[in-house]
This record gives sequence, structure tokens and C-alpha cells, in this order.
Amino acid sequence: MNIFKLPDLGEGLPEAEIVEWFIKEGDQVKTDQLIVAMETAKAIVEIPSPQSGQIAKLFGVVGDIINTGDPLLEFSSCATATHTPATTSSASVVGDIPSNQQPLQERAQAASGHAHIGVKATPAVRALARRHDIDLSVVTPSGPDGTLKASDIERVVKIYADVGKLQPLKSVRRAMAKVMALAHAEVVAVTIIDDADISAWLSHTDFTVRLIRAIIVACRAEPCLNAWYDSHSIGRRLIDQVHLGLAVDTKDGLFVPVLKDVGQYQADQLREKIRTIKHLVVERKIPASELRGNSITLSNFGSIGGKYANPIVVPPTVAIIGAGRNFTQLALDNGQLVEHQMLPLSLTFDHRAATGAEAARFMQIMIADLALPS
Repeated sequence: MNIFKLPDLGEGLPEAEIVEWFIKEGDQVKTDQLIVAMETAKAIVEIPSPQSGQIAKLFGVVGDIINTGDPLLEFSSCATATHTPATTSSASVVGDIPSNQQPLQERAQAASGHAHIGVKATPAVRALARRHDIDLSVVTPSGPDGTLKASDIERVVKIYADVGKLQPLKSVRRAMAKVMALAHAEVVAVTIIDDADISAWLSHTDFTVRLIRAIIVACRAEPCLNAWYDSHSIGRRLIDQVHLGLAVDTKDGLFVPVLKDVGQYQADQLREKIRTIKHLVVERKIPASELRGNSITLSNFGSIGGKYANPIVVPPTVAIIGAGRNFTQLALDNGQLVEHQMLPLSLTFDHRAATGAEAARFMQIMIADLALPS
């Protein structure tokens, strides 16, 4: 017998979800024949067989999550020597943290795990919780000295039954949940908000393109917001070029493709680049290289709804800009009431890497640029 375990599918990713089996138990396969498609936090990867032989057993069905190094399938015979399979990435699926920040992803896993340390409960109560898949840390104890009782577990079981079946997050949303847990646990986040007067804009002005231009101007004036923060070394890396992460909403979850050196593009070029990159994201065909290495992020959520937000800074980046839904504001100009078009802005920054004054100046520079005609 020969067990084939899930290989590392790139950049130390800890797990992958089974998307499609190309073979079934009892099939004869040849070396390099595609056997399964797996979805990681970054890509859908088609895995070839490492050898020729008959498939004795498949470990998992579509939708199951397999950890790297766990059994994937079992061969009943081994006709040829094995080799390390070369994986083929067919579509990258989610925004990324730079590969040199891999420990951050590991800490994100820990941040989203169950915390049972310090919970007071008898072995019988713990066994009851395991039987019903209840996380002890979410149960309010009613026993003496904060001890969990069986009735506490039963109460939570009833609550869960009333609210409905748990839907485990998978692939993109699972990865997003881990990254958000990391960001919440690590970043010292502060958000400032203000409004930009965009009354001078022409009617055909592209909001995203103009926002990007203002971000570039602000990054050049206050470079500490266009940076990576290293929490281990307690230091920051100021980045010369602006590598803009652009938040893109899809039915599968949030993607953050990166516009590398975004300052190199003219307005028309940038508009076409954004259109292309969004299409690739929706079709799940964007290369992994275009989902890595952002130095600052823009979330133009106002195209959907909402005025102000508290966007999340994802390490190692230092800042994210949120643009809300524009609105009309009346103001007195030379004694006359005049309508002004206003664009609400939110800037969340990591206070470990930048001061409030630096962030405020960044915001004011953006506002000044946005006030100019397009």
C-alpha cells in the first residue's frame, strides 16, 4: 500500500479544500495524470499523480478541508517510482500577505482557534461539549467559582439548534477570517474621517482613478503611510513606489489585487488596468503575482453604500483608505446657498508605524488634491 499525502501547494499554506476529484476509487492512473483540484487561500491547484497505479481509497469528498501533509489518497499498487508532483495554479483566489511575512499567517491561525485554557470544567462536561462540538470558551458558567456545568452546555446546544446549522467558512472566506483575526489582534488601529469637496470634478470623472491619484500624491508627501511594519523587529520599511491594493467585492468573498507601481499609469491606462484586473478577479484567473506585495490599500465601498467606515489594516501594511458614498452639502458662497458635492473619506492607520499628525497630514493632502478639477 502507498499513501499519497497533500503536498505543500505553495508558500507554506496549511490547508486546502477539495474542489473536484478527477478520479474515483478503483481507477487506474498514470504518472502526472491530474487526480484532484484543490482550493487554497490563494489559488485553485490541480494536482497530478506522483506515480502509476490503482486507486484504493480517497481520503475526503468535495468540500472537505485537508491539511498539508495529511493523507489524500491511497494506492493499491506501485508500478513506477514516485516523484514530487509539480502543481499547476489555474486561478488565484484571494488577496495575499507578502511571502516574507509567513509567520503572520501562522499567528492568524492561532488567533482564530479555540481557547480552552483556564476554563473550569469536569472531564464529563468537556466530553459533553466535544460530543456537541461546543467551544467551551463561548459558554457562560453557572457553577460555583466559575465552573461549567452540564446544563450550561445543554443550554448552548439548544441555542445553536434554534439559530440553525453552523456553516463552516471555506477557501476565500476562511482565509479572510484568519487574516482579519490577525489584524485585530496585532494592529494598533486608529481611524480618522473627513470630507473632500469634489464639486470641481467633471461629470465623467472616474472616482477610483481620482482617488488613486490623490493617494499617490499623499504617499509622496507622507511616505510613512506607504510602508510595511515589522512587529518582530519593531521597525518599518518605507516603500518608494506605491503598490496599491484595491479591495474588490465578489460573491466568493473579498479580493485585494495589487496595482504595482500604480504611479506609472496615465489616467486612461489606469482605468483599463483596473477594468482588466477586476475581470480577472471575478473570473478567478488573476495570477498570484498580482495578489501580493501591496504597500497601501483602497476600499471604494461607497459604490455599494455607506459614508464612513473603520477599514481593517492587514499586516504588514500600515494604512487603508476608505471612500464612502458621495453626498450633497449646502454652503454659503458670497451670501448664496450653493450645493457642494462631498466625498467622505476614512483613513485607518497602524499607530505603531505612524503618528496621528502624519495621518492627518496625509488626509489633508488627499483632500487638497481631490478638490482640484479632474
